[in-house]
Amino acid sequence: MKKILSVAIIFFIIFVTTIYLGLTHSSHFNNFVFSNVVNPHDPLKVQTSQSIKKQLQQIDYWKDPRGLFPIFAYNIPDNTQDLTASLKIMERGGINLIINGNFGWMPYPNKLKQAFEELGNSDLRWLAILENECKNNFIYRNSDDETNSNINEILNQFNENYIYGWYIWDEPGNNRKLCSTLNMEPNDDNADINRMVKQIRSDSIYNKKLDFVNLFPTYWKGTHTAEDYEKYIDAFFASQEYKPRVLCFDHYPLLKNKAGGFRKDYYLNLKIIREKSLQYDVPFWMIVLSSGHLNYKEPTFEEISFQAYSALAYGAKGIGYYLYSKSWKKVGYSSWILEENVDNPNLADSMYGPLYLPVKKLNQNVQEIGKILLKLKSIEVIHTSDYPNRQKRIEGSIFKSHKPNLLIQDIENIAGLNVKPNILVGIFSNENKTCSQSKYLLIVNKDFRKSAELEMSLNKVYDISMFNKSADQFLAISSDQTLQLIIQPGSCELIKLRKIE
Repeated sequence: MKKILSVAIIFFIIFVTTIYLGLTHSSHFNNFVFSNVVNPHDPLKVQTSQSIKKQLQQIDYWKDPRGLFPIFAYNIPDNTQDLTASLKIMERGGINLIINGNFGWMPYPNKLKQAFEELGNSDLRWLAILENECKNNFIYRNSDDETNSNINEILNQFNENYIYGWYIWDEPGNNRKLCSTLNMEPNDDNADINRMVKQIRSDSIYNKKLDFVNLFPTYWKGTHTAEDYEKYIDAFFASQEYKPRVLCFDHYPLLKNKAGGFRKDYYLNLKIIREKSLQYDVPFWMIVLSSGHLNYKEPTFEEISFQAYSALAYGAKGIGYYLYSKSWKKVGYSSWILEENVDNPNLADSMYGPLYLPVKKLNQNVQEIGKILLKLKSIEVIHTSDYPNRQKRIEGSIFKSHKPNLLIQDIENIAGLNVKPNILVGIFSNENKTCSQSKYLLIVNKDFRKSAELEMSLNKVYDISMFNKSADQFLAISSDQTLQLIIQPGSCELIKLRKIE
């Protein structure tokens, strides 16, 4: 009996150790010991400890140095035997930026660094994670010294051409806990971010790379109203001595039915981010849900496509996927884009999981359309309905037929049904006044279950052309005052309207 008990104990220890090691290096869980101290700092107020000297150069927003539309993936596969091969598969799928390699999990980032060095000539880049779950002295905590030697050492060691920049912080607010073993007091997240960013932006070499922060969505517990969320964004900008170059946020709308179904504040979040992006003259990026976990359903391709194109219609200048590659299954993640054969680049696209090939084609379209939209300015957003799930606070964007002086006069179902199609329209113009004063319409089918057949009436006759995704160019349709379209579920069409002189 004692022998059986001893064997059972040994197997239990091995089991626990295996899980622990897996979580330590492959997910947001690790071996840090957190305290029970609650951070008292209000994320809606500016509480920095130093005087603010604004650096608000209007041209200091981020432009991709490769000339690409940023399409980024959170994480690489857990169980890969060849990191370089996995990177090749991800790049082949249309990903041009990887977010991974938390420096709190050393020496793992060194393995990823080696994989990028072995990758050779490639447009794929790495946004390395400086941010750390545990607010310890690694990320500069409660020090009077303006230079954190730990961070400076990392910046020196990880500064190659394939380093796109550094992920400074994920979701600043008062949710973080301190490491109890360090006996530290809570501090303002935005103040920490400011100190870290200063080390990068004040250096002529580091300044060439992106300092990246991702903000909370509207539904996090720290902002109970839309007005609170606006204050949250304003407080972040006001606390920074160097103007943020990108305004990034995540929003995962696809809850399971038992958890409430599609989030009702999805387009409200996009509305606020779009307005703040225009207010601060900073491009915004959006992270979409591509992996089932916890209360989130496993997204279909159409639901992923719908999220990406909705973001573009609101003016997004970068799209990210959470999660992209198979990982963190032990903690409840159940679906991914890169799901099978994660380290064999010599297979057909169909062998990497059911979502890989369709999302690869989606990324090709997003890249082509995105590069056009990078040069344009969002001037208006229109909804024909509050679909899906009766979206909140978008009344001002709901389309009203035959309103004077509007570009679009009517949107109807071709079938003649007395119901408006579920359409989202992002309207764009060229920021360069010397160029043609054409208008661009990104028309999104918000219904991710059925196609939309619609007729759009314009305020006058235009030369109408439609972007052909296969040919990667605009093709003339007609000179007319009406436009008929069939748009697949969760998809879009990009239309160019040129004034007839």
